[in-house]
Amino acid sequence: MITRNTSLWGNWDFLAVWGGQSISMFGSRVSYIAWYWWILERTDSPTAIALMGIATALPTLLLGPIAGAFVDRLDRRRVLFYANLFNAVLFGLAAWLMMAGHLRVWHAYTFAAASSTAMALHRPALKCSIPNLVRKDQLTRANSMYQISRGVSGLVGLLVGGILVGTIGVTSTLWLDAGTFLLAGLSLLFVTIASPRCQTDGGWRPVLQETADGFRYLMGERDLCFLLLLFALVNFLFAPIGVIFPLLSKNVFQAGPEGLGWLNGAVSAGLLVGGLITAAFKKVRRHGLGILLALIATGISLSFFGATNVLWIALALLAVLGVFVAIANVFESVIYQKHVPNDLQGRVFAAQHAVGDGLQPISLAAIGGILTEVSPQTVLIASGLIVIAASLAGFAIRGIKEL
Repeated sequence: MITRNTSLWGNWDFLAVWGGQSISMFGSRVSYIAWYWWILERTDSPTAIALMGIATALPTLLLGPIAGAFVDRLDRRRVLFYANLFNAVLFGLAAWLMMAGHLRVWHAYTFAAASSTAMALHRPALKCSIPNLVRKDQLTRANSMYQISRGVSGLVGLLVGGILVGTIGVTSTLWLDAGTFLLAGLSLLFVTIASPRCQTDGGWRPVLQETADGFRYLMGERDLCFLLLLFALVNFLFAPIGVIFPLLSKNVFQAGPEGLGWLNGAVSAGLLVGGLITAAFKKVRRHGLGILLALIATGISLSFFGATNVLWIALALLAVLGVFVAIANVFESVIYQKHVPNDLQGRVFAAQHAVGDGLQPISLAAIGGILTEVSPQTVLIASGLIVIAASLAGFAIRGIKEL
């Protein structure tokens, strides 16, 4: 139970959820390096790497909106628990197949799609649990702590992943990820999360109606709708980075799998610093203005990153990019958590993820062909300039700056 005097560090339920999910984030970043480098080594194909991203993104597009309706119907703690348990079994199976020498590239796509299906339920359940675990005035700091976890797990996990892949191989990283998902699930057995339920008569028709409620709410809120479309554009442009980083590490920086870990680790270091910065804010009055400024800085950093072939400069620029991405992400989460009614949050957050991430399969499907015509650096520079232009357009909408 949350009381007026409960601090985040004295809130056992929040700390248990945050700690468990942070461990899972670490494992996922380790296995990210393993999967992408394993596919690159076997295919040497940007298209094959892009297909991994598509397999991950499609479940969010197809199932994400409906998942939100179920999250608002179900106990959110149970949703989080079973999603983590499912992924533990899934990655354990992948590790066993790899150890036995039976894993194929198409298996990797299948595992990615299955894991993403579980996460389509997990993401909105976690996001709408936070307002039920902490007070409203603690939302910025609580979301910042998750951003810090993403930074720490990314920085350490990606570097460890690169080292593991370069020394003892991929199988160990998959076993590690399975173990972290199991720990994340077990941590949820000892917490209580309030789950306001929507009223429903059951059946598929109400599910579809409830799903539409999330989209109607977003479309009816002009400022939230603009933010939704802005982040959808940014995600569309950033989606190919998972394809581009391995190519840059191998062909431009000649840094191998360790270099891939460094590139991703630099972004994670920035996410960590950005999370620490937002956690230090005692009160923020204009989250919307902060988002626009942060995204402009993100676009500038991305364009300069695309223009360099010096590894240490690239790492510095990616760290700066990570700082501003973290600030934008934290402020976006706080805006939605404060403005969306609690019993509607599962559907709204699922709709937000579906729209925000829904264009990524298109981006990933196109990037393979694009990279046969233009260089990865050109793609990055152009993407950064588009992010800057779209963010500047937000200044023409007064309500955005006042959120």
